[in-house]
Amino acid sequence: MSDDAELYMEMQDPYFWDWVEEYNHHSYDDDDYYDDDDVEYKYNCLFNRVHKKKNLAVFIDAENISSSHAGKINGQIQRIGELFEARYYAMQKDNSTSSWKQEAKKYGFKPILMSGSPEKNKIDNKIIKDAKKMLEQNKQVDIFCIVSRDGDFTSLVKYLREHKKRVVILATKQTSKRLKDASSEVKGI
Repeated sequence: MSDDAELYMEMQDPYFWDWVEEYNHHSYDDDDYYDDDDVEYKYNCLFNRVHKKKNLAVFIDAENISSSHAGKINGQIQRIGELFEARYYAMQKDNSTSSWKQEAKKYGFKPILMSGSPEKNKIDNKIIKDAKKMLEQNKQVDIFCIVSRDGDFTSLVKYLREHKKRVVILATKQTSKRLKDASSEVKGI
């Protein structure tokens, strides 16, 4: 463990050094006191608690994903990383996506509502533009989560991965295979 990691651990957990002393004392005297899995688990718990930077940006294509999945999406978000921002994208006067308004409010998803006439890929293009802008302007964000079934996001996913970002697709059974294959990781909703 590096000196920086030890310092972070110490700041986060006042009993960290007590645990280290106890582990060091027992690891030599009693091989059965801790097994390697216990040590790794404790280290990961402490390390992950310390490094909770807001590193996750979520982009929800409300035209392609039903609001009935909002609870599952929120649950997956909690497991993926520390949320920087979650946005859902829809047309302002679209009855098919109006149910997202209530769900977004419940889970704290920021609405990005487009006005004007619906055009092919209007929402997709806005998501792509915003994700690239997020990449440029928010260096702490290192996990991008795309919630869509649409294969049109494949080039965005590849672009983000070329920039060393982890890209998680929250997918339904109908999600494009091309999109899933391009991602770092796929999680079901």
